[in-house]
Amino acid sequence: MHLDAWTLALQTVNVLVLVWLLARFLFRPVAALIAERQAAAAKLLDDAAAAKQKAEQDAAEMAARRRDFAAEGERLQAEARDAAEAERARLLALAQAEAEALRAAARTGAAREEAAMRRALEAAARRLALAVAARLLARLPAGATTPALLRSLATDLAALPDEARSGLADASATVEVVSAVPLAEAERAACAAMLAEATGRAPALTFRTDPTLIAGIELYGAHTAVRSSWRADLDRIGQELSLDDEHV
Repeated sequence: MHLDAWTLALQTVNVLVLVWLLARFLFRPVAALIAERQAAAAKLLDDAAAAKQKAEQDAAEMAARRRDFAAEGERLQAEARDAAEAERARLLALAQAEAEALRAAARTGAAREEAAMRRALEAAARRLALAVAARLLARLPAGATTPALLRSLATDLAALPDEARSGLADASATVEVVSAVPLAEAERAACAAMLAEATGRAPALTFRTDPTLIAGIELYGAHTAVRSSWRADLDRIGQELSLDDEHV
């Protein structure tokens, strides 16, 4: 094939025009469309990545919240268990304290009832013993014991404080002499002499008989009394036994 210069030049111009036309009307729009598509795809990829990142962040936050909720639930359950255990222990201690108080009250009541019963039995036994002693002493001839009881009365008078003896022998008062049996004249004279010796005076005397004395003599002055009788002895024994019972 023979190519001359003009043909080559025309062909070159045609190619250049074709290239310019393709570049002007085909390559540029296609490149712009491709760039636009690439930008849209990049934007979609960026949006997808951002959405994925947000989804992952939301998932992490949700997981953290679930962990927080689980931890809070466990904490609340532990607090509830501790509170329930503390309340159970408190109620148990309260019940034990109330039971112990009831047992102590029952023991105290039983001990009080036992002590009251014991005191009642001892008092009854004491009264019975005193009654038996009084009956046995009453069988003795009262007159046979009078001399001995007069000596006992002299001992009791000597043991009185000076003030008591002075009150017994007050000159302005009368001393009453009470005996279990009527006193003979010699015994009345012995009483008068005994009082004069003990008090240093000779007070006026009145005499009275009281069989409940069982045996013995009692003197009653204005401010002083001297009881030297078996009834007085029994009364003192009963009082001493009562005091012993109270100290038990």
